[in-house]
Amino acid sequence: MYSILKCICGTKIEEQNQIGTISSAMNYLSLPGQTASTNKPRVQVALAPKHGLMDWIRKTSNTPNLSGANGKILTITEEELAKHNTKTDCWSAISGHVYNITPYLDYHPGGVDEIMKGAGIDATALFQEVHSWVNFASMLEKCLVGRLVTSKKEIPSNKSKPVINRLRFEFRQPTSKSLTCFIYTSCFSLARESIFVNIENSKKILVLVYIDGFVHTIAIELLEFITNNFDVRISSNNRSQIEIDLNKQTDQMWKSIGKFLPNHLSIVAIHDFEPIYFTATLIQRTPETHDTDWYTFSLPSHLFMFPPVGYHVRLRQANEGLIVVKPYTVVRSLNNEGNSSSESIVELLIKHYPDGGMTSILRKLLIGDTIEMSSYEGTFDVHRIDACETLILVAAGTGLTPMMRILNYAISQINIGKNINVFLLFFNKTAKDILCREKLDTISKQYKFTTHHILSQPEPEWTGETGYIKGELLRRLLPPLPQKDNETHRLVCICGPKPFTTLATDLFKENKYNENHLHLFLA
Repeated sequence: MYSILKCICGTKIEEQNQIGTISSAMNYLSLPGQTASTNKPRVQVALAPKHGLMDWIRKTSNTPNLSGANGKILTITEEELAKHNTKTDCWSAISGHVYNITPYLDYHPGGVDEIMKGAGIDATALFQEVHSWVNFASMLEKCLVGRLVTSKKEIPSNKSKPVINRLRFEFRQPTSKSLTCFIYTSCFSLARESIFVNIENSKKILVLVYIDGFVHTIAIELLEFITNNFDVRISSNNRSQIEIDLNKQTDQMWKSIGKFLPNHLSIVAIHDFEPIYFTATLIQRTPETHDTDWYTFSLPSHLFMFPPVGYHVRLRQANEGLIVVKPYTVVRSLNNEGNSSSESIVELLIKHYPDGGMTSILRKLLIGDTIEMSSYEGTFDVHRIDACETLILVAAGTGLTPMMRILNYAISQINIGKNINVFLLFFNKTAKDILCREKLDTISKQYKFTTHHILSQPEPEWTGETGYIKGELLRRLLPPLPQKDNETHRLVCICGPKPFTTLATDLFKENKYNENHLHLFLA
């Protein structure tokens, strides 16, 4: 019960004997001094009997589901959210997640009228203004209806900045040989792909958590040394909670965790974040076409990284006195996203150019050689596919790379019963340039995808589509945009050389698509 209270209220334990009373199996480590964040004073009202915090905890513990959605996680539009704005049917969105707060209204310490200010709307800013310290994902877990999908692009304002909830964390010592870091977020859809962990020289731990376009950092120099043997997981009891099991090098109980590093608890927009570099080892290289190879790199044992769908890493190496840096999208073999070894390796599909700066470096790499690799970057939200009925992928050359894992994700959704119409327009010069052609044709036939290979310099025997991307071709090969289109039901992903991407974007807009339909991969 205490752990639930701690998760909801952010309670801190200071006295060692109090820790022992609550949990004899855990030893809470003290943290360096921090300045507590301030919030606006809370107005409290008298609640009815048996409607306090403990009563709400008992209610949620004894009730399987309070969302009214029969345990399903739905995709909710802003229009649907707005319909649920009464005291008998009250939904509210916080940080991209929609909750049916009707059962909670009478338990709210600030009163029903106060919480109703967030009825039927995205109440993230209202919530953070007063309750930034509350872990709503845990408190309202049984009330989760689904994920909010916004169709209107927000216009940036100099007057208002997004309110971002800082991470909360604690360390516990289950035994004298082990250490566990608990990180509490406000993101209920957290996945292991959102987490990057690096242990430097067995003494410093760096944790990056990617949430809603921002990178949150936990950076600590530990009191003593730890090993590179660690485990990262999302809590089975709370999908917004990260747990990292660490192992000490010496068998002893620590009195404190150590000291915070300068970048500790920083929050940076992902496009402004300076990536972390580490050394990766080439373990396999396989030719894919006449000028493109499939590279497999192993990650060092002190690092955990599982890049999300559509994200890229950078390779960096010195060459003739210059530092060469180039981004590459992380790939997986088609229809093989769930490969268990993928958490310890990174796969890249790389085209070689005669005068390419990185090409000369990569061609010299032997199996067992190392190269600098970065933490991942990107902006693609794979959950957009969850609400998608028509998925259109437009790629040129190695622009296929982000589409490969998108196709894998679409296949995973189709395998659980979701209906997604997938169209792939793949542009190349010649037939020998087509990447993964055999596998593309196989999955297209198996899952009834519509795949068109379009060649600009076809061989005489080619019988497929020819030419370049143009409006006539899009209108002929793709289904028309419905007159009453729900913007969340159709997604177009585009990747290729910059001129290709720019032209493709303009052509789709000429055909009445708007920016809410489109995602451009621009590394």
